[in-house]
Amino acid sequence: MTFSTLIGIILLLALIFFKIKGKSPKKNPKMYHGDGRRKTFRDFEQERRKGLSDGIRGLDKPFELGGYGITHAPTRSENFFKPDPKFNDERIANDPRGIFGEAAMMALTARVCDTDKRRYVLMRNLYIPARAGYTEIDALLLHQSGIYVLESKNLSGEIAGDLESERWNQHLNASTEHTFHNPIRQNIGHILALEHFLKIRHEQAHFISFVVFSDRCVLRKVPKDNEFWSIVHCSELQDALLKRITSRKTIYTMQQLEDFYYKLQGCMNVSEEVKKQHRDYASKKNHEANS
Repeated sequence: MTFSTLIGIILLLALIFFKIKGKSPKKNPKMYHGDGRRKTFRDFEQERRKGLSDGIRGLDKPFELGGYGITHAPTRSENFFKPDPKFNDERIANDPRGIFGEAAMMALTARVCDTDKRRYVLMRNLYIPARAGYTEIDALLLHQSGIYVLESKNLSGEIAGDLESERWNQHLNASTEHTFHNPIRQNIGHILALEHFLKIRHEQAHFISFVVFSDRCVLRKVPKDNEFWSIVHCSELQDALLKRITSRKTIYTMQQLEDFYYKLQGCMNVSEEVKKQHRDYASKKNHEANS
């Protein structure tokens, strides 16, 4: 082999190498800066503060919100929450669709996380692939102390149910009673779907379940809290969550939280068809159980 041939081969290999290196997978523009740098938690925080300058008023249309910056933690207005621990805000008291109840849950969760000072991501209305289509998670907190799955129950009346029952009871008066899916088992289903989707081994998972009921109901007979779950009224959420988070050591790194978020981000942006199918399926199951 001549010297000129060797030089030609080296140049050809170099050309192939740089051509391959120059190719990169298509990037989600929301995850990267214009110059190609991947966004960090600080970048998302700056976007959040810029996009939510109107504070809690942005939650008047919560189902139109999406993405890390908005679902993370809005700037709270102290006028939204009354000093009374029962939150006697008219919007929450008369909230048949649970819109402002969920908004209060999200804001309280963010307030706790801001107090704790460790890194976190707060996501809302996720549709996670499951065996029977999709399972919807009201709120998901990715925190350095663990992954918290929050289920909001905007119900009135008296609530009763045990751990083993598939359905719990809602007593409105002496002649009116409804049932609803056991929220603890519901969140267990959410957690199993998350473990599979995020590829987290069960024995290495650090999930905590929170079921948050409206202050308009009475929890007459429900399971006691343990290390895996808590059942609280909305007015109790801040203290209960703060106690839980501050008692736990740091488990996840910032990079791990970012990786979880990138995997889950698409679960907030599913099609309207998927949402409708999920609503229809849940409505059908609830109707069958109460008929």
